[in-house]
Amino acid sequence: DSSNKPGFPKKILGNKLEDKHLCNCCHNILRRPFQAQCGHRFCSYCFNRTVSNGPQKCNACIKEDIFEEPTSILKQGCAFPDNAVRREVENLSAVCINESCTWKGSIKEYEMNHEGKCEFMIIPCPSCKERIRFNEQERHNERECPERTLNCKYCKEPFHFKNIKAHDEICPKYPMICEGCAKKKIPREKYVDHIKFCSKFRTPCRFHVVGCDISGPPGPPASAPLPPPPTLAPTLSVSTSFTPLPSSVGAALELQLHSEKTKVAELGRRCTELEVKSGTFENVVCVLNREVERFATTMEASNRQHKLDQDKIEALSNKVRQLERTVGLKDLTVAEMEGRLREMSATTFDGIFVWRISDFAKKRQDAIAGRAPAMFSPAFYTSKYGYKMCLRIYLNGDGTGRGSHLSLFFVVMRGLSDALLKWPFNQKVTLMLLDQSNREHIIDAFRPDVTSSSFQRPVSEMNIASGCPLFCPLSKLDTKNSYIRDDTIFIKAIVDLTGL
Repeated sequence: DSSNKPGFPKKILGNKLEDKHLCNCCHNILRRPFQAQCGHRFCSYCFNRTVSNGPQKCNACIKEDIFEEPTSILKQGCAFPDNAVRREVENLSAVCINESCTWKGSIKEYEMNHEGKCEFMIIPCPSCKERIRFNEQERHNERECPERTLNCKYCKEPFHFKNIKAHDEICPKYPMICEGCAKKKIPREKYVDHIKFCSKFRTPCRFHVVGCDISGPPGPPASAPLPPPPTLAPTLSVSTSFTPLPSSVGAALELQLHSEKTKVAELGRRCTELEVKSGTFENVVCVLNREVERFATTMEASNRQHKLDQDKIEALSNKVRQLERTVGLKDLTVAEMEGRLREMSATTFDGIFVWRISDFAKKRQDAIAGRAPAMFSPAFYTSKYGYKMCLRIYLNGDGTGRGSHLSLFFVVMRGLSDALLKWPFNQKVTLMLLDQSNREHIIDAFRPDVTSSSFQRPVSEMNIASGCPLFCPLSKLDTKNSYIRDDTIFIKAIVDLTGL
């Protein structure tokens, strides 16, 4: 289940890494991203693990110095799956991080088809813990692992690989060769029985351990005790009679004694070698210990400097983020001020307003297509503290004039001085489409209907527009005349100031 895993490793990303794609907990690429109330994103697994012991403070908010309760408190139920960022992350290009693997695709394909299945993936052997490639696991288990289990090829019993040679020394099925008749492949468990009846096997004298070199065929011992050998007569004065051992037991004991002597000699030789090696290694270890101490001192100093550098970088990063936020706010303020300045430059305070509409052909096509059917003019006033008004024009008509006429309306807007003015608005309004040759202006005028809500004191930003839906036939604009020049028309509004 992918929701039970932390983020994807950063190294799989095939293109540029962006901070918005990183988990604020594990700092890897987001897997099943969740967005907290504070705006920071976490892997589903990381978020659930963080809040499993109760509400926690958002470390990212603390680092960025924007911590604010309660939005910066992480708790269950206060984060939601960020599917937009999930789709964005899953579509990012990915590559396999395992050496020699050439797989490429998207992160979604990596998660579904490649993660945990790459044949070049490095895994620990469960027996010896050596790190091996996934595709070499079978060969390692069968041929290389020092902890692998093998069956003895003679008795078929299972043993660790490192114990198999020691087992050969005692295996009851191990094949032996008779020193008398040279018969091969005699199982160790049957060897004693074989030499008991082998006519060619020579049994050493029971006194060979004290110097007797005489050997003879196997068989029952003589009934009377043997006299001491002549060469030993001066030194032996034994009068007690010995009860001889059965020859078969003696032969077996001699074989075992010979084997043990060989082992003791081999062990002595190996001990000598190990003592020499041990002395060499002790000298090497002393040198290495001094080097390790020196490197540890250097590393400690480097770590301290690295921490100081990291703290400085973090402080500078926070400062840059703060400045970026400040610059963003300044940009908004400047844009707002520029808008107000443009509006103020077009504003008049004498009840007369001329509205210049450029790019007429394009704006009319936008109106026909329904992209921008209506346009509002900048505000103008009857005086500095008078009524606030604007014009609204439909370049493809509105209502009864749609598609056939240019519709022009007058709008009363909410102003700062409305409390000082007489209501309802009752001033005559004249609307004009100017002939740029000053010959034949199109003029329409009306006096407000004081019962209409369009001329009452505004309670919202602007009242309902009132005016002339059939102000000018569009056909008149399409003919050659002076109303449109340089793809520009001029609309003029005159508010009668009588009585103000």
